[in-house]
Amino acid sequence: MRGETDRLVDTGLIEGAVVDLVVRAANAATVVDAQRLVAELRGFSGVRTAGIVPALSPVVGDLDLLERLPVGPAQWGQELRVEFSAAPARAELLPAASEIAAAADRALAQPCHPVPPPPMLGSPLAWAITTGARAMILLVDPARGWSALSDSFTTVLGYDRHRPPDYRILDLIHPDDRPAAVAMFLTCCTGRHPEQTVDLRVCTVHGRWRTIEVAARSFVEDAQVGAVVFFGLDVTQQRETERAARVEQQRLARLVETMGDGLLLLDADGRVSLANRAAHRLLDTGMLDVSPEHDPDDPAPLDWSAVIARSIARLGPDAVRVDRLREGFRSRRAVVGEELAFEDGRVLELDLVPVTCPGEADGGTLIHLRDVTARVAVRRGLEERSRGLEARNQALAEATAMNNEFVATVAHELRGPLSSVVAFSHLLGDATSGALSEDQRTYLDVIDRNANRLLRLIEDLLLLSRLEARTLQLKPVPTRLPELLAAAVAERIPAALAAGIELTLDCADGPDLVCDDTRVHQVVDNLVSNAVKFTPSGGRVTVRAGPADDGWTIAVADSGVGIPAADLPRLFSSFFRGSNVTAAVGRQVMPGTGLGLVVSRAIVELHGGSISVASTEGVGTTVTLSLPTRTARNGG
Repeated sequence: MRGETDRLVDTGLIEGAVVDLVVRAANAATVVDAQRLVAELRGFSGVRTAGIVPALSPVVGDLDLLERLPVGPAQWGQELRVEFSAAPARAELLPAASEIAAAADRALAQPCHPVPPPPMLGSPLAWAITTGARAMILLVDPARGWSALSDSFTTVLGYDRHRPPDYRILDLIHPDDRPAAVAMFLTCCTGRHPEQTVDLRVCTVHGRWRTIEVAARSFVEDAQVGAVVFFGLDVTQQRETERAARVEQQRLARLVETMGDGLLLLDADGRVSLANRAAHRLLDTGMLDVSPEHDPDDPAPLDWSAVIARSIARLGPDAVRVDRLREGFRSRRAVVGEELAFEDGRVLELDLVPVTCPGEADGGTLIHLRDVTARVAVRRGLEERSRGLEARNQALAEATAMNNEFVATVAHELRGPLSSVVAFSHLLGDATSGALSEDQRTYLDVIDRNANRLLRLIEDLLLLSRLEARTLQLKPVPTRLPELLAAAVAERIPAALAAGIELTLDCADGPDLVCDDTRVHQVVDNLVSNAVKFTPSGGRVTVRAGPADDGWTIAVADSGVGIPAADLPRLFSSFFRGSNVTAAVGRQVMPGTGLGLVVSRAIVELHGGSISVASTEGVGTTVTLSLPTRTARNGG
């Protein structure tokens, strides 16, 4: 069955019209003429569609019946597309279509040079408004050329609009933007107004590119105008700002999307407008491959209300926390660090932060989610361990207090009777009490010696308990250290001479030492006594002292038996005595209490100083004290 076009072809009814169309196309002078011919071509019954369009626009229709004829230079990207209804119609009408495309091509190839602007356009008021307009206004007459009607053409681009450069209008436009400019011009030549504005980069007189937002209005059908009018606004700075904002927005979007913490942005109505991948993961939405931006055209958007309701249902006993969050959202109050424990063991920490946008009373709310399950588990473990440690420390403190109280009580109770034993032994030894035999004298010496030893032990225990309980009060006074050391050494010279040991003092002069002189004397006496006690006959003990930095350094050195390396870590332990003292000294040595160094270190540290021991077995020992000029702290 043959169509209407075939009947027309057969009858030759359109042959004359086609010939006439071809002839008029060959004589067409402007693009307006060519567009009118395209409109006539669309009127033929054998043509479904016809129009000059950008070559990159989508192709629709029957490709076998579609003809695409280039219009203008290839870089402008324009073509005449004609879709025929049947093959015979295509054969009959193609010559006319080709001639119209050639006419449009010739018209576009004609140079559009500048022409002087008209001296007056409309009324004086209209002309004043036109010339002083902020927008650049260009009049393009397809038959004559182009003219700049507003002074802003000179202000923005630098050209004198009354004597513009002899350029085609397209020569001022960036090559990449020329297809869009030509398409806008072609639309206007049909008598229609382009629906949208176009950004065109236009070259200034200094060779720089300015971005001009261009709108066009067609007056080609107006007999008094017969031209196309372009309106352009300089938006260079605005577009640069927008580009920078887009770059920053893209950077921010990438940052938000790659964050390990979940982010939700709610609008003023509580709808989720942004959610990153971490938020989908933490809330278990099942949509990890969504775009970070909300797509309003998505036919099946995520039901966030159901997601949030499902999450709340998993919280169990945390209803109070949820009510607090809801109240914070309603009152636009920040909520920070709210922990939500889920039934599956996960713990999410949530921040609710109101967002204020410029010019808006309510910019929405930002929700920040963090998975703190591991941190909470560690914290709970530490809390339980801390409670256990506190209980053990309390028990240890109580046991220590009881031990100190017991030692102090026992020592106090023993000191009275021992003092009586010592006193009465002295009375028995007094010549006025009567003569004693040699054996009685020996027995009395043993009683006196051991009673005094036990008394010293008790005194050390009492002092140590006060030091450990921090109830010992120092009484610091300015002290001449050389005099204190001389007195301490003098007290031990008789014992040193009796043992055949050389005891010397080497002390430099220096500032006064603010200290409890009684306690420092006790420390020095302990050290010198130990040195003499554990040095064999023929040895020597030297006490050296001098100012150092902001204090004094005192060293007690001996050439005694030394201390085994295995014993050094235990020197400052209560009741500890070296394993080699009795065998190495070579004479009977009165056993010590094992508290001298312990008490000495406690007194030195109470003064804010330090004590150290250096010893080599069989060579000797040096004990060094460092005391600040002023006492750093007090007991009690």
